[in-house]
Amino acid sequence: MVKLNQFGFDISTRMLQRDLQSLYEQGCFGLEKDTRSKPYGWSINAQWRGGNTKVMSSEMAEHYLLLEQLLPQSIPNEIKQSVHIKAEQALKRFNGHVPDWLATLPKPSLKVNVDTQLVEQIEHAIKHKRAVSAELYRVLYDEAHWLKFAELSFYNLVEQGGVLMGQFMVGELHDKCYQMPVYRIRNVHILQKTRREPSAEQLKSLRSAINKGMSQEAIELVIKVPTHSAINQEFIELGELIDKQKVDDKNVLVTYQTIDTEQLTNELFKCAHWLEVIKPEKLRQRVISKLKAATTNYL
Repeated sequence: MVKLNQFGFDISTRMLQRDLQSLYEQGCFGLEKDTRSKPYGWSINAQWRGGNTKVMSSEMAEHYLLLEQLLPQSIPNEIKQSVHIKAEQALKRFNGHVPDWLATLPKPSLKVNVDTQLVEQIEHAIKHKRAVSAELYRVLYDEAHWLKFAELSFYNLVEQGGVLMGQFMVGELHDKCYQMPVYRIRNVHILQKTRREPSAEQLKSLRSAINKGMSQEAIELVIKVPTHSAINQEFIELGELIDKQKVDDKNVLVTYQTIDTEQLTNELFKCAHWLEVIKPEKLRQRVISKLKAATTNYL
């Protein structure tokens, strides 16, 4: 800890206190303040000491944080690592507090723990072209089951939306290729049997099915919300705001241009006790169906 009267600068202690206070409030240079005595004692956070790294401006720091978010999965790991290091420095620039714009970016809707040993088994089977037996998590007639499959032929592992997916064929006769999250697979056993190889046409069929499942329809969403709600105050955004109309003293109609996704339906359902979906009708009916299903659990 260094006391201000020990700096030896040719300016007054009060002016130096003022300047250091200003830098402290801006989160600059990892400054820490000790208010147990006056004049205040000042120190530099250990994370900022000892390095020769150029001090990063707040604008540059935001650029690195945004760049880290936008990096595609396909770029080399060494580039990812170098950007990650810069992003870590950028967070230090903000004293570990993520800027508001970064905190509001969409987050993965699903977080799961993946069994690394299971992944290694599947990778081994793919590398050595071996078939496996395994259990797959399936939902049949609204009931979940682990079903035993005597023979599966895994041929690829891909990441989609932050979730690791296994691509495979079933048995000896089934012609379709399938894709399933790895966390829905368990009890993998490698067989003394060569796996099946999908044809180019079968792979094309799977890609077509995946792309169809990922296609998302653009819709005009109209909702009725209370005047003092977070949505009307624009703290919550459900898409691009294109219109807002007052209904009465208590309610407002808000219109968004947005994408119809399962995540949107779930967000609207969570707010259903104070928010009403007006249009489109099919989205309104999905929320109503969820409400009816929830009601049956409490009757």
